Amino acid sequence: MFYDVEKLNELEKTICKNLETADNHTWKDEHKQHWLNYRNDMPNCLAVIREYKELLRQVKNDSKTS
Repeated sequence: MFYDVEKLNELEKTICKNLETADNHTWKDEHKQHWLNYRNDMPNCLAVIREYKELLRQVKNDSKTS
């Protein structure tokens, strides 16, 4: 489990870069479904990472104010 926002930032950057480089590529039919799954699933993964980062920030801020 990641509890370090910096590690999550790096993971987010890597996934974003991979998504950007995946655009406008053509794949053979045998790999097309894998590519489509990747393009559909990775934005969801990014959303989870961003939500988790926000929760970590909130917990950190709440612990400072308590």
